Amino acid sequence: MSAYQVIARKWRPQRFSDVVGQQHVVRTLKNAIIENRTGHAYLFVGPRGIGKTTLARIFAKALNCLNPKEGEPCCECENCRAMAEERSLDVIEIDAASRNSAESMRELAEDVLPSPVGGRYKVYIIDEVHMLSKVAWNVLLKTVEEPPEHVKFIFATTEVHQVLPTIISRCQRFDLQPIPTKLIAERLSLIARTEKVAVEPEAIDAIARAAEGGMRDAQSLLDQMIAFFLRGEGSTITGAQVLSLFGLTERSDLDALVGAMLRNDPAGVIVTVSKLAARGKNLETLFEELLGAVRAVELCALLPHPEQVLDETPESIAAYRQLGTLAPNSDVVRILLEHLAPAGRYLRDAVDRQVVLETLILKAMREAHTVRIDDILRRLNQLRTAGELKFLDRLPPVERPLPIPTDRNVQTAPAAPAPAPVAPVPAPNPAPEPAPAPAAPKPAPASEPAPAPAAPKPVAEPAPAPVAPVPAPNPAPEPAPSPAAPKPAPEPAPAPAPEPAPAPTAPAAESAPAPEVSAPADSGSDDEGEGGESADAQGADPAAQGAVATSLEADERDVHQAPDRKARHSVVAHNPEALRKVLEEDPRVADAVQIFEGRIIDLHVR
Repeated sequence: MSAYQVIARKWRPQRFSDVVGQQHVVRTLKNAIIENRTGHAYLFVGPRGIGKTTLARIFAKALNCLNPKEGEPCCECENCRAMAEERSLDVIEIDAASRNSAESMRELAEDVLPSPVGGRYKVYIIDEVHMLSKVAWNVLLKTVEEPPEHVKFIFATTEVHQVLPTIISRCQRFDLQPIPTKLIAERLSLIARTEKVAVEPEAIDAIARAAEGGMRDAQSLLDQMIAFFLRGEGSTITGAQVLSLFGLTERSDLDALVGAMLRNDPAGVIVTVSKLAARGKNLETLFEELLGAVRAVELCALLPHPEQVLDETPESIAAYRQLGTLAPNSDVVRILLEHLAPAGRYLRDAVDRQVVLETLILKAMREAHTVRIDDILRRLNQLRTAGELKFLDRLPPVERPLPIPTDRNVQTAPAAPAPAPVAPVPAPNPAPEPAPAPAAPKPAPASEPAPAPAAPKPVAEPAPAPVAPVPAPNPAPEPAPSPAAPKPAPEPAPAPAPEPAPAPTAPAAESAPAPEVSAPADSGSDDEGEGGESADAQGADPAAQGAVATSLEADERDVHQAPDRKARHSVVAHNPEALRKVLEEDPRVADAVQIFEGRIIDLHVR
């Protein structure tokens, strides 16, 4: 019984034509052999499993082939068979990871001097050359720069940045690219048919995607699938089996997740992610596949030929184009991609990756489907172009409200010495009241703009009861109401002889403390007239006139009882025209008027 040979070794390319996905390197090497313009050192750079060592062996075989055909080795001569059987003395393979010392490189520099045994060239293939130390490179540097004519060096590495620049400058560098998924799937299908293994196309595609551009990895995975799932004749490897083993997502589930994101369906996203997590899918792999799918949808919408950029089959590209039609506008896919691309680091460090993945997707959806001002303007332009906004031209223009006319041109002085008019604390009474004055208690005055002494409220006669609708001098709902004082009775012990009081006709605009302004009793009281006169001054209500007369009598009595107290003079009652003059000349009065919104019942000065 012969030993089993794995697929990766059994199906290793033996000619340049068998190499998949590296046509730029193949063409250059074949032309160099045909034209006999081969260099003395070559450097193959690229990720694992893409054909670096394979190309080096084919190139060495073609260099020593006795019957080359258009740059291809014949694979029939003695030298080609010796190479295939790994018994050639002219092709030496060295693993730099195990022979990276300076002593090993000194031995190599001495071994290059003898001539080849059976071929034209002695070829040295050094794999993982980046593992050589700096001292070892310095030992080999002169030999690589000027080797004997019969010596060829072929270096292979996955970490070209670790190779000394002096070595790179002495070599012809070839950068090998990852193999497209489509080409890997085609080669796997050929291998499956030749090996007589039943594999579904979905399983082939899943293996090709899991290989991530490496042909050797894809062949090793196919070998693993055959050993894991294939049991006798008649059995078939399905796509679900491959996906469950690798933790990949089925195309239908991935399309459902992307479609829910484009339709702004949070419930669909949560259900799909929960279903995949319950199946044991790797959520990091799911996020990478989701990001790739959203990118594919974006590129399919932007590029006329996305197959030049995307490593996808024509069927997959058609599916991505169909998903792109679910988005309400082209900005949705772009915003989703912008928010999901930098969020992968949060998923790697998360404790509960399912919650973090759902949160990231929902946040990206909210940002992508938010209505923006550009969308509103675009829609308005569409409506106007379609003629659906013509009714706006027939609407009457909006008129600005006219300012309320007033006869008083009251201007507030910018530097008034009066305190803030909104202070709720009443001003103190500088003149102390004498003891025998219980007949006329002084109520707490309302908030006044100037520190004027509080004035007693006039007492209303009990007879004229219907004075509620008229702005009486004794308002009920004041902020600091005073108890109703009864009509003063004759004192048993009269006060000393009163001194002559000042004349009641003193001008209102003289430099005295700020006049008192009585606020309206309630919101239903009548406003003042155009001439600045209150309703009391107009004499419209006899009850109001009687209240004013009573107030004047009370003032005269207070003066006789308190000789040191000045008489209070009602500007509205005695001289209504003087009110306008007071407002124009005294800024403190104007401030007080503004506090009560221009409604003045009476104005008293002392």
